Amino acid sequence: MGSVLVDPTGASKGPTPGAFSLAPRRRDLAGTTVGLLANTKYNSDTLLDAIGELLRERYGVARLVAERKPYFGRPLPEEMATDLASRCDAVVTAIGD
Repeated sequence: MGSVLVDPTGASKGPTPGAFSLAPRRRDLAGTTVGLLANTKYNSDTLLDAIGELLRERYGVARLVAERKPYFGRPLPEEMATDLASRCDAVVTAIGD
């Protein structure tokens, strides 16, 4: 059974939200590459740096890839999402303030 994504603002300017399926879940993170996507708000990169170190220490993540959204108030550009997905096994994102 799929899930349905709904735009909470009621005024979607992008593709119409609809049904989607969740990606398969990994059993563990040992030896993986994890992306850390900051949203550009204050302290989002600091939080992600700390999460990245914990992922390495506790879960054996082999490599971290740090990226930043161009602007916190906009969705991640499709090209950036595709690029990040092609380089990473999983991605963690965080907000700041």
